[in-house]
Amino acid sequence: NWANGHNNQDGMNDNYSWNCGYEGDEGVPDEVLALRRKQVKNFCCLLMLSNGIPMFRAGDEFLNTQFGNNNPYNQDNTTGWLDWSQLQTNQDVFRFFKSMIAFRKQHPSLSRSRFWREDVDWYGARERADLSYDSRSLAFCLHGASQNDDDIYVMINVYWEELEFHIQEGTAQEWLRVVDTALTSPDDFAKSGEPLGVASYLVAPRSVVVLLRRRTEGH
Repeated sequence: NWANGHNNQDGMNDNYSWNCGYEGDEGVPDEVLALRRKQVKNFCCLLMLSNGIPMFRAGDEFLNTQFGNNNPYNQDNTTGWLDWSQLQTNQDVFRFFKSMIAFRKQHPSLSRSRFWREDVDWYGARERADLSYDSRSLAFCLHGASQNDDDIYVMINVYWEELEFHIQEGTAQEWLRVVDTALTSPDDFAKSGEPLGVASYLVAPRSVVVLLRRRTEGH
């Protein structure tokens, strides 16, 4: 924050972000750029699947940057402006944001006015959810029947290696894969859904996968 004119003393010292192993935006290795891109999709996906009202900063949807400045209140320049050229450069991320927003609108289970309570079951890569401090995986099934909605199964892998998740509800034939943030656009969001062959899914490192089970009459 040196450009703010306060000897880099403005803002907070606590920093819970992660640069994916490389500092700054210049000379970034391709694999770091790809991981950063995937992390943006991960955060967008989890935000749009969350209970409550989603909020994000203008420009997040096309990777706008403040060049590391976390307090640009007095920067009436490129640090604080939206760079609309990034919208064309990052159309794949913009498409993913739009798709996730549309997905949320299509599924009232996600935007109900109270917590999910009895409609959600929590799992891990296998049956039991690991809720320990060091846990790096979680899955849940949000049942939509009470909202006249489909069922949504989410698998979250924040580990740096791939994990095989065993789907704990229904059969493989009932589920469609809608989201896999490890895939490149347009495969990262499949609007019509991709059928599963088996009742397990190999979730790539630091990735989120979303499955959908269509509601049938009477269920």
